[in-house]
Amino acid sequence: MSEQIRVPKGLSGVSITETKIAKSDVDGSLIYRGYTIEDLAENASFEETAYLVLYGALPNRTQLGRFNSELRSRMKVDPKLYQVIRDLPKDAHPIDVLRTAVSSLGSLDSKMGPPEQQLSVAGKMATLVANSYRIGTGKNLIEPDSRLTFAENLLYMISGKKPEKSDAWTFERELIFYMEHDLNASSFTVRVVASTLADIYSAVTAGLAALKGPLHGGANEGAMQMLLEVKDPNTAARYVADALAGGKKVIGFGHRIYKQFDPRARLSKQYLKQLLAEKKMDDRLFRLCDALEREMWERKKIPANLDFYAAPVFFTLGIPIPLYTPIFAASRVFGWVAHYNEQVLDNKLIRPEATYVGPKDLKYRPLAER
Repeated sequence: MSEQIRVPKGLSGVSITETKIAKSDVDGSLIYRGYTIEDLAENASFEETAYLVLYGALPNRTQLGRFNSELRSRMKVDPKLYQVIRDLPKDAHPIDVLRTAVSSLGSLDSKMGPPEQQLSVAGKMATLVANSYRIGTGKNLIEPDSRLTFAENLLYMISGKKPEKSDAWTFERELIFYMEHDLNASSFTVRVVASTLADIYSAVTAGLAALKGPLHGGANEGAMQMLLEVKDPNTAARYVADALAGGKKVIGFGHRIYKQFDPRARLSKQYLKQLLAEKKMDDRLFRLCDALEREMWERKKIPANLDFYAAPVFFTLGIPIPLYTPIFAASRVFGWVAHYNEQVLDNKLIRPEATYVGPKDLKYRPLAER
């Protein structure tokens, strides 16, 4: 038997590769290509951050202009792809629809070179997110507007209205937070597929499949449903106590890496408070989130994660809950493409072993004797 290296379940604490893309750490830090998430959130646009994640450096004015033009020119979706979506069941899960659409896009883009394919899938993801939901809910399609930014376009295609600048700015911060997070479940899945030298559509389709799981991408939707269930900040303590006593997960809390705080959640909490004030809305939702967060920390020392605060931000922006995980994908696709390229650049097929613990030395018995 070959010598094996035993590792913890879930590969917790195990480094399986080197990366220059991003790094989250237990101290509550997150960097993209050397820049802190706080620095990028305060100063960068989504497009600047996407360029940084994809190509390794912040763009100059000329590079950014070219990137914006290339990205926006690829946001429009072939009507054939919309027909694929229309043929799916109306009650299909939004991520299932998106996954099928991306897989089909690979056939339509088959004559493009890899760089063009990557920009195509990244650019079209936002359009597919918005319009697949519009098809499923019986609304008219909305084409992307080349005059709008990525964040503005996604909000516009979802709602049918050009967003306020402040709304678009806040939404853009959340997209930046969702763009990349080192070797999470979906990005690792993308790298496994990339290691086989399959194309980008296969890798992104696999990434979407991983993102659907409630332990990964689906948590933001669950967090918002929980907030709507609890409703009143005064009942937060009772809800947490009952949930913990009954072995029920309080959605939006805990993280494999962050044990003290999630820097993205901290920033999103500020944006939620600011957004509610700008809209002159009741701050009950903020107070509810704050109460649940304090209760979870006092009882379990478990911090809120990004999903817990991104969900009420999306809700305050009027975004339908079934779109929360697809929006995650519309941003994370840029991180997936970066991981795909980094894997292929220095590739070795990812093929771990498993320790066999089943029976041995069994002998076949004819069917009549079983």
